Amino acid sequence: QDVQKFSDNDKLYLYLQLPSGPSLGEKSSLDLSSLSAAEYMHACNWIRNHLEEHTDTCLPKQDVYDAYKRYCDNLCCHPLSTANFGKIIREIFPNIKARRLGGRGQSKYPSNGIRRKTVVSLPPLPSLDLKVTET
Repeated sequence: QDVQKFSDNDKLYLYLQLPSGPSLGEKSSLDLSSLSAAEYMHACNWIRNHLEEHTDTCLPKQDVYDAYKRYCDNLCCHPLSTANFGKIIREIFPNIKARRLGGRGQSKYPSNGIRRKTVVSLPPLPSLDLKVTET
């Protein structure tokens, strides 16, 4: 009954607060002790919603991080450091390879094996309608 009082925007907000990263029971090479759960979840959600594996694509790491940082700025949340963000990307996409392009002092570090999704869709809202049975 109380759920019906929420607007669609409130339902979307609550849905986005649900955990979507790896469960705490899974082994991870990423030390999460220094990250807040919200920062970690925002990063995981952004990565899964905006990037996908693609073997023939090379994407500059800094461009990916800059897009993620703009996303965080729009949500008024604190972005992860580039190092922690990179660790989460490697955790989600373990098959990507990093390589160095350019000479000393002007190196660029693209990631081979990921690309931006061509269509970014909002996550579907779960049905929160409760049916009340009369007794």
